[in-house]
Amino acid sequence: MSLHRLTSITLGVPSVDATAGFFRAFGLSETTAGTFATRDGGEQVHLEQARKRSLRRLGVGALDDDDLGRIAARAEAFDVALRVEWGRTADGASELLVHEPVTGAAVSVTVAPPLVVAAAAAEPMNGPGQHVVRSDRPSPAVMETGPVQVSNLTHLVLGTPDQPTTLRFATEVLGFEISDQIPGVIAFTRCGELHHNLAVQAAPVSFVHHVAFEVDTVDDVVRGGSAMVQADPDRQMWGVGRHAIGSNWFWYLREPGGTFIEYTADIDRISSQDLYQPKQWRGHEFLYSFGPPPPKEFLEPADLAELMAAD
Repeated sequence: MSLHRLTSITLGVPSVDATAGFFRAFGLSETTAGTFATRDGGEQVHLEQARKRSLRRLGVGALDDDDLGRIAARAEAFDVALRVEWGRTADGASELLVHEPVTGAAVSVTVAPPLVVAAAAAEPMNGPGQHVVRSDRPSPAVMETGPVQVSNLTHLVLGTPDQPTTLRFATEVLGFEISDQIPGVIAFTRCGELHHNLAVQAAPVSFVHHVAFEVDTVDDVVRGGSAMVQADPDRQMWGVGRHAIGSNWFWYLREPGGTFIEYTADIDRISSQDLYQPKQWRGHEFLYSFGPPPPKEFLEPADLAELMAAD
């Protein structure tokens, strides 16, 4: 696969200051006003003032200029007219800008290096009986007192009023591949080895349902989520639990603008692209394997009517 990761996301939010405060507490580093970096991905989140919460731009990394050329050719041949622009990033890398035809979001495909993440040290875990790998000392997880280190931007779920067209744009133009789906409802697509980087969900209006950031361990998921909710109970959305699709641990929080933000760990990797066979899912069984049941607002965000009125 010539695409390999999400590089960045630009979110439109009603209050940049309020959402910025959330991301600072969440574990991102503010490099300039409204711009945030993850530990391993660099500057990956940009905030812009907007009337309603929305996806302004999505960054995707490609391996070389030929990859961009192939995407441009597919965009020209697509059966819906697309805006295609060529340019250069601030550091001189080639950039292809293609606008998704339903939501209007810009997708910036750039030649970018693959994500390099130092392998997290395996935490020693004791098991039943004689399976003892840690003795005479507590787990490092309970000794950690600093803020959670967010590794990288992993995925987002995009709501769209024309799910088939947005999905075809992602797969036929950009080159994302479907990992799992419930046809006509939601499709989980990938641009690398992660099980999903972009999920395309049917919705009455375009909006970002949630954005996920990877942390090293489930301990970090729980520690991060607990700290966020203890500081402000209104941030709680759903968790902690483990998804069925993707298998990842999750804890969802609500940022002040209304978008759900997820700590995630241990998501499935797909290395044998040609051998992977998606499972056929039904209903909401894909949502979670175990954990608390999803709140109603997770399935139908409370501000949907406002988003539709502002569209």
